[in-house]
Amino acid sequence: MINLTKKEYKILFYITALTVFILAIVPNDHIDIYIDNADKIKHIIAFFTLSYLLNRASSTISHRLRNMIALLLFGIFIEFVQSYLIYRSSSIYDIYADLIGILLFQLLLSIYRFIQEFKSVEKQR
Repeated sequence: MINLTKKEYKILFYITALTVFILAIVPNDHIDIYIDNADKIKHIIAFFTLSYLLNRASSTISHRLRNMIALLLFGIFIEFVQSYLIYRSSSIYDIYADLIGILLFQLLLSIYRFIQEFKSVEKQR
């Protein structure tokens, strides 16, 4: 496993966020894989990944809520920009998919931390 510093995770986060934004605003020549809702799956994966990187860059509880709100606003911003591009379209469902990716990461992180805490308590017995 690679151990990165918070600063390195922050750099990866910004690179990934920029990549997501660029991919969201360039023309989409229907390169989508032929799976129902492939676009929504890509949104979920992108925002799950962004959530992971941002969480690793700043992992306090108070930052978790701030990060979730910031990422959701980023998703809304992307849809806003897409609404002005003639070759792209915006959708409220994309924002929902972004939110699902964010919440899915937070849920899995909470479950992971709960399990780790449970194991720690068990070892102390």
